[in-house]
Amino acid sequence: MDQSPESRPTAEPPGEPRRSCSGCFFQALAVGVIVFILAGVAMGPIGPGSGHIVRSAMMQQARQVGQVLFSYATDNTANGNAYPDGKNSTEVFQMLLDQGYATDPALFYVPMAGKVRPEPGQKKLKPENVSFDLTGGVTQQDSDMLPLVFLTGFRVTYAPGAAAVPIIKPFPLYGYDKPHDFFIFSWHETVYSSGLPSVAVFYKGNNAVTIVALGDSIPDFVSPSFNSKGEAEGKTYHQLTPDGVLH
Repeated sequence: MDQSPESRPTAEPPGEPRRSCSGCFFQALAVGVIVFILAGVAMGPIGPGSGHIVRSAMMQQARQVGQVLFSYATDNTANGNAYPDGKNSTEVFQMLLDQGYATDPALFYVPMAGKVRPEPGQKKLKPENVSFDLTGGVTQQDSDMLPLVFLTGFRVTYAPGAAAVPIIKPFPLYGYDKPHDFFIFSWHETVYSSGLPSVAVFYKGNNAVTIVALGDSIPDFVSPSFNSKGEAEGKTYHQLTPDGVLH
């Protein structure tokens, strides 16, 4: 039976190779990945709303560091449950790692100028791996309003209502590492706050906050009622930076 012209197989023009799309999917996927990466690079850091995200992330990290310090003090019955102390915050945090109170050296790192994230498996902290200061000379009898651990870059005076004054002018710029994973690709993007200058702090009373700057300082970094709890008048505390005691 003859086939109608519409139903007959159409022969390919002579000399023209048969086309195959066996690799089209993978080609399209590769192009999509490249476009995705380039779009992420072009977008850069998160926009104005990222300020709140960064402040929240820093506050939670300060809380985690503070809780490690609290755990050490709770176990330190031989010394009246005193909080850890040392020549600098790097030394103190290294002790906490060596004694198993912390397991990840990156806990003490926050992206900022001059700081470097610890390498995987790194055993010894260096000052450039540490982004937190802490208060030395603290016992469990001290005020719950005492700032125990806070982001570095500020000078603190331990007096009622005292402000934290930036050492890095005008203010230290902090961020956080945002990991990206896409199939076989993995990378980290540092997202910096585009909001108001601020500092994350953990107080001895297990309270972590982020205080936003007012003018050229962080107001009421130490509570105005700091000495109203009956702690010893005139007690001396010292601020431990990653590099040493800040006088």
